[in-house]
Amino acid sequence: MNVPSPCHWIEVVGMRYYGLDWIGTILGLASIHYLGRRNKTGFFLRIVASVFWVAFGIIAETPAGIIANVAVIFLSFRGLHQWKVSEKTRQ
Repeated sequence: MNVPSPCHWIEVVGMRYYGLDWIGTILGLASIHYLGRRNKTGFFLRIVASVFWVAFGIIAETPAGIIANVAVIFLSFRGLHQWKVSEKTRQ
């Protein structure tokens, strides 16, 4: 029986989409962490994560993923704008 080595698994499975999915996941989780701590950096991380997910969607040919992440980018910009507006009204 031919068992693939761990390096083979990382190369074939882990980098099938050039690491775009891994980077998107890490940045997405970081964005949740920052937003949970009430830090607007989370919005920037979410936008960057979604850009990676859009690139992944293009390579993987998943139109729903592309559309969903473009929507997340717009919603993140809106959330960031709302955050700034609420900061100004508090002062």
